[in-house]
Amino acid sequence: MPKRVVHQLVHTLSYGDAISTEVLALQRCFRKLGFVSEIYAINVHPRLKGQATLMSELRLDEPVEILLHYSLGSPLNEIYRSASHCLRGIVYHNLTPSSWFEGVNPRIVRDIQQGEHELPQLLELSDRIIADSQFNASELEKLGFKAQVLELAVDPDRWEEAANPGVSALVRNDPGIHILHVGRLAPNKCIEDLIRAFYFLHHFIDRASHLWLVGIDIDTELYSFSLRHLVHELDLIDAVQFVGCMADSEVRALYENCSLYACMSEHEGFCLPVLEAMHFGLPVVSCDATALADTVGTGGILVHEKRYPELAELFAEVAQNKALRDHLIQLGHQRVKELSFERFEERASQLFSANSFSTTSVRRVSQESREC
Repeated sequence: MPKRVVHQLVHTLSYGDAISTEVLALQRCFRKLGFVSEIYAINVHPRLKGQATLMSELRLDEPVEILLHYSLGSPLNEIYRSASHCLRGIVYHNLTPSSWFEGVNPRIVRDIQQGEHELPQLLELSDRIIADSQFNASELEKLGFKAQVLELAVDPDRWEEAANPGVSALVRNDPGIHILHVGRLAPNKCIEDLIRAFYFLHHFIDRASHLWLVGIDIDTELYSFSLRHLVHELDLIDAVQFVGCMADSEVRALYENCSLYACMSEHEGFCLPVLEAMHFGLPVVSCDATALADTVGTGGILVHEKRYPELAELFAEVAQNKALRDHLIQLGHQRVKELSFERFEERASQLFSANSFSTTSVRRVSQESREC
């Protein structure tokens, strides 16, 4: 009997981002199930060259199962649309509203708007629809489609390498409060709010404090420039570290040694870094917006208003109050157990085992249920 074939299509296989982390984890799950499974991408990060094949080499001469990871308009969408002889599934990772990128990058605005336009058409063609969070599933329900939910988890394979000793020592031996944020420097992340709150922490509470911003600014250079200008204006040049893309061992060192993780984002489809922070025992303070409430759950502190002086006081309290800090670490570990990688694997196996893909049709949500 020929092996079942399930290939994944992703626009960009990046190093360390949430979508790529899930793509790689799903491939391992599929191969554990005995499937033939390859990853095809238009762009592949140099560190991942051996783990994906360029989209130009994809051949769909035979009917196979394809899984499209959806987060923007892409040439992949046309390939997916035309593969009518294949069994097709979408994993929806959310579309950030294009308004966030106006004045930052017109190409991203166009790509998002294209993605918004094409999404309902591609959902209609799909044999399976998966969302990686309850929030994303609710977005699809508003479009009239029922999605199965496969929530993200911290992938232990990604974090096998020990923390970088140099970065660990740098942070651990510094007496100040160290705040960490991991993620692309993008407008929806509202990193300027984090910087403004940090201003009050650094200038009025702890002059030795540091803010670590881990993440790339490819395609968002104008926004990144505005953040650096703000840091200069607020006299924080020596306290705010823009470190770009780091190796996993270096990011792990920051997760393990910083004082707290802070996220002021106002649009997230899931936000895996908050879960990674909890995994490594780092207390989390997050804005209560979009999917963040679901992801953080009871594992961290959710803030409803961004009052910068009060946020600074909260950061200091979380960092310096041992009882509160220990309690938040415990709550974070419990949240990670609720969204464990074992649970992710079990759910993936359930969704894709024994021809379930080919026998499950997309269910439209009735107009009546949408109005309830």
